[in-house]
Amino acid sequence: MRYDIFTRGDDHSIGIGKKLESLLTQSGAFLRGDKPEIVITIGGDGTFLRAVQAHLARLDEVIFVGIHTGTLGFFCDYHESELDLLVSDMPTFIHKANHYRLVELKRHNHRDYDVHYAVNEIRLENPFHTLVSNVMIDGIMLETFRGNGLIVSSTLGSSGYNKSLGGALINTKIETLQLSEVATLQNNAYRSLGSSLVLNDGETITFTGDFKNAVIGFDHVVLDQIGDVTRLDISLSDKRLAIVHQTRRPYVEILRKSFIKD
Repeated sequence: MRYDIFTRGDDHSIGIGKKLESLLTQSGAFLRGDKPEIVITIGGDGTFLRAVQAHLARLDEVIFVGIHTGTLGFFCDYHESELDLLVSDMPTFIHKANHYRLVELKRHNHRDYDVHYAVNEIRLENPFHTLVSNVMIDGIMLETFRGNGLIVSSTLGSSGYNKSLGGALINTKIETLQLSEVATLQNNAYRSLGSSLVLNDGETITFTGDFKNAVIGFDHVVLDQIGDVTRLDISLSDKRLAIVHQTRRPYVEILRKSFIKD
């Protein structure tokens, strides 16, 4: 079985990677190399997201598992003290992997469009001036938003930026999108929904407007401009991400340790 190790790049994470590689070599069942079947990330959730983008073209062939070397992460289930456990678990990963749909962004200008894929969320923001955008669901007008920005998160991303905006935490077994507003204007002249909106897995969210000065990004990435962007179409993709979670750490326990009590 082929594997690769993707670290945060700090000395501590690199050291953990070397220890893990030594254990895997000793086992005789694993080979480090190109086109891995298992990608092991060492660091935090940011490291995990970068690893996914690095292997985006081969998502249907790769299983991801994370080792956290800092605080408990939602993508990194194994602790750095559990390397022996990870090595013994690896032969079962193909049967234990959970599959999650990515969020798809189609970014249109007057002539063309490009496509990007996110694990956590898509962001449309303007930190300097009021962002004005029409928001449609499956082509039906919902509102004209005015404020700092709009984000669309997956269930995996509901515990990230979305939560800091007051959005709902959604169990990762549910396939859905969540639309949340960033610093919306609410007064007698302008009014929007003013709360997060949870949608089913088949709906498409569309933002239209003048986004020339807006920041468009996803997960840890800020996109370069492709001309005058006029429309964003956001939906759940058919692309799926395979992640191994420890059954010893249920989702509710991760929530408690991450947000309520150490």
